[in-house]
Amino acid sequence: MESLQVQLPNDLREATKTMIGDALSEAIKDVQNKNSFPPYLNKGEASAYCGVSRGIFNAWLKKYDIPTIKIEGVSRFRRKALDEFMQQHEK
Repeated sequence: MESLQVQLPNDLREATKTMIGDALSEAIKDVQNKNSFPPYLNKGEASAYCGVSRGIFNAWLKKYDIPTIKIEGVSRFRRKALDEFMQQHEK
């Protein structure tokens, strides 16, 4: 298989490296942030994990069937279930 080599001007090459580096850094921060949450979240943690206010999360709970674990009146939300819920609403 042949490879294609493209020569970019120095300023464009450096700008591209910077842009890729910034994107990678941001992606790593996102993964680290998501992994800093425990596997089972309370309502405040769940809303922060989804990146919405607690009020919006409460509205989602009323409107959508978000899987909830309830034990003796204590509600918890699995991170994986929240990820699946968000993906179901991806357009």
